[in-house]
Amino acid sequence: MPRYSDQLINEVIAENDIVDYISQYVRLKQSGRDFSGLCPFHKEKSPSFHVNRDKQVFHCFGCGAGGGLMQFVMRIEGLDFVEALKLLADRAGIVLPEEGDVARDDAKYRQKQRIYEINKLAARFFYDTLTKSPEGRVGLEYFKTRQIHPQTITKYGLGYAPDKYDALLGYLRSKGYTDRELLDAQVIGEKNGKIFDFFRGRVIFPIIDLRGNVIGFGGRVLTDAKPKYLNTTSSPVFDKGRNLFSLNLAKKSNSNKLILCEGYMDVISVYQAGITNVVATLGTALTENQAKLLMKYCREILICYDSDDAGQTATRRAIDIINSVGGKARVIEMQGAKDPDEYIKLNGVVMFRNLVDNAPSSSDYLVKSARRNYNLDTEDGKIGYVSAAVDSLKGVQDDIEVDAYIKRISKESGISVDAIYAEYKKKAVAYKKEKDRVVRVPQISVLQAHKRNGTKLEEAEILLLSLCSKSKKLYKLISSEMQIGDYSTDTLKMLAEYIYNSFENGATPDSTAIMNKVDEDELQTVSKVFCLDEQYQDSDNAAMELINTIKKEKIEQMLEGETNPAKIVELIKMRDKLGRKM
Repeated sequence: MPRYSDQLINEVIAENDIVDYISQYVRLKQSGRDFSGLCPFHKEKSPSFHVNRDKQVFHCFGCGAGGGLMQFVMRIEGLDFVEALKLLADRAGIVLPEEGDVARDDAKYRQKQRIYEINKLAARFFYDTLTKSPEGRVGLEYFKTRQIHPQTITKYGLGYAPDKYDALLGYLRSKGYTDRELLDAQVIGEKNGKIFDFFRGRVIFPIIDLRGNVIGFGGRVLTDAKPKYLNTTSSPVFDKGRNLFSLNLAKKSNSNKLILCEGYMDVISVYQAGITNVVATLGTALTENQAKLLMKYCREILICYDSDDAGQTATRRAIDIINSVGGKARVIEMQGAKDPDEYIKLNGVVMFRNLVDNAPSSSDYLVKSARRNYNLDTEDGKIGYVSAAVDSLKGVQDDIEVDAYIKRISKESGISVDAIYAEYKKKAVAYKKEKDRVVRVPQISVLQAHKRNGTKLEEAEILLLSLCSKSKKLYKLISSEMQIGDYSTDTLKMLAEYIYNSFENGATPDSTAIMNKVDEDELQTVSKVFCLDEQYQDSDNAAMELINTIKKEKIEQMLEGETNPAKIVELIKMRDKLGRKM
């Protein structure tokens, strides 16, 4: 059996969305960021099976089945870990090393690590050139004219590539990297046997993944030379169709919406204006993989593309892509400006926020677009408008919304509501057949789980750790009252240690990482901790109430076995004191 590196396993899992996969077996209904349905592992009439897209975890509150995507695949398909990994790799188009080819896998891992190091050094070189070198003054002047503040330059690590053929090349050679490694990283190019800096005479935008690695670069020329923008081509660590600029920052906004722009400068201007939930594609039209990635972090995608014809064409394509993967889109329409950068400079951030808050649905945008494209003074124009407008409604799930638009289309075209509804029904049925292919769930009796009810103490500790995993602020509050050794079971102690250490090391607890390392009998507790999505008006107060409950339950347990009268009195006083706090 081949040994796969953690990085390769994480890469395979990251390229598969748990909601997409489970939807093949369970009809899931979305409620906020949580999805629920009837559990495939035991018979039930009311949904107790929940999937959390943000954390990529599932848990059934009926039978206790739970885990991440790997665990679901193993249970539902009856596969072992390696077989499940191969299935998911095939699904994502990732080629795994063959049996006995561990050395190649390790070599690939080491190559990626070297490229991450090269990109980090290159980013620092470009930043230092921009901010400390006379050669970078032209870049600083450009950012100054675009009203980009020094703090923003630092936040994004913006840089400048000297207009020389070997500036970065010489620097990285001096750090011990070979030309072959630099070519693999795509920071240098090769032509007719000669190698040279890939980026020259351009301001630089580092592209950073969700783990904080510099994976590539975008460069904008400061003259009229073509191409205006140049991006890192594909490398072992970078695929521009699977990554997004500034998602590493946008995910921290904790917004249920993400604004999707076309370019680097649009994102940077919007972010600088205080709107941090903003990202951009990387020189390409939105891809299905990018749309799925966005949906891991938001409920709605607000498309904010350029107002020219090309931008509007790209908007319609983006809507199709988002709809195709089950997402919801809105469209930010800017009058009198070609892009968000220009709009904010002309009208200010308050006006832009107003556009964001009142962005029409994609259906509204498409119906209005169809109206502009047809002459309703002609019969052909009316028919064309109705066909195009109805086509934009075929994927809408809300019957009231559909009814409202059909009445509007009827009023504008003069064609009866019944005729338009018949056309809509025909297109909607065809669309539904294409999208709602439900795969029958196999009956795997050996995987049927039995419900195991935890004690009141364990349930309180599970709720507390779930709260603890949500933010560093809550971690600091909870860890000051509850040490790792205070938790009642080995599984909860292990989980507390993982969550506490994650925050101490400056990271957010990764549910996928921990679930791939725990035993089968620990999965139920771990998945429950990460799948719980309890909402509290005051999370701090809720945490303290849970801590008091835990302490009180421990005292009750001590009282059960205590025979010393003085000790019993002392414990009762401690219990009563905690009771008054609650």
